[in-house]
Amino acid sequence: MIVGALAFTIISILGIVLTSLVITRIRIWKPKRTFWFAAVYFACGIAAFMYLLFVSGNVEKVESHKVLQQQLEENEQLMADLKVRKFDSLKKEHLKFTETFEAKEETVEIVRNDNSYYLPVVISWNDSPDNKIVASYYETPLYLNRVNIAPFVESPKIEFKENKLYILESETEVTAKSMYLSIDLLNPESFPRSDDRLNDLIARRILHLNVPKHFNIIDNGGWYW
Repeated sequence: MIVGALAFTIISILGIVLTSLVITRIRIWKPKRTFWFAAVYFACGIAAFMYLLFVSGNVEKVESHKVLQQQLEENEQLMADLKVRKFDSLKKEHLKFTETFEAKEETVEIVRNDNSYYLPVVISWNDSPDNKIVASYYETPLYLNRVNIAPFVESPKIEFKENKLYILESETEVTAKSMYLSIDLLNPESFPRSDDRLNDLIARRILHLNVPKHFNIIDNGGWYW
């Protein structure tokens, strides 16, 4: 961001110098007026630049194309691994919380609220003779329009009542204002395209259940493996 702003400033200086050389040839325009015009112009630019860097505390920097592409590929590979039950692909750094429940009956029903139907539930079975169910929630980095929105999104809540596993997720609305420096226009690759997958939501939120083999899991909504 700083490099882009400096480049923008240098280009602006060159533009003003060239403009001043032209307009000083006009009789009604004097060099003194050019000086004040440039001074006011740069004062406004520096004030805006300082505000963005130091005053505004709610500013997020967009990630690079390379980082987002890598995250997109990792998410796709993760889902492909889970479909063939490769649960080792779930990384510890993506683990947000783990809860353990004691079931009283062998049939457990998963109940979702309206906002949790798109949260996949993956199940691994163990040979334990007890009735403990371990629920682990994983979340890969969340990006929307190339901005990290993880700090603004709440994790779902997991509750276990009357032999039912409740998945409760609140609705989240994220609004933001985007700003692109004019220097970006000189590089077509840096300007976001509407059809670019990297501008969409890049995220994977997964609930992993470790369940004894003598249990039956019923999920009437959403999807699970």
